[in-house]
Amino acid sequence: MQEDDLKTVKITIAGRVFPVKVTPEEDLIVRDLEEEINSKVNDFQHTYPGRDKLDCVIMTLLTYTFDQNKSKYSEDDQLVSEQINKIKTVLNISDLH
Repeated sequence: MQEDDLKTVKITIAGRVFPVKVTPEEDLIVRDLEEEINSKVNDFQHTYPGRDKLDCVIMTLLTYTFDQNKSKYSEDDQLVSEQINKIKTVLNISDLH
């Protein structure tokens, strides 16, 4: 990706504007993320009205990080299970000979 391919878009998260360099293909993804993040921050603000906006942003960050890692570990577990099944299959074939 070359610098010429990038454009700067301004996104607003929790009322603060951030410039982000994206490719034309990433523009829509970033806009969708902006909407999704702000929605989650607003949900936390309604759920925890005594918390300030930064707390809600951090809770949103923790939620996304947790979900991402949970997915990663789930994929790892599936891969390990598949490998164990392959080993069992090989061992069963070896038992027959």
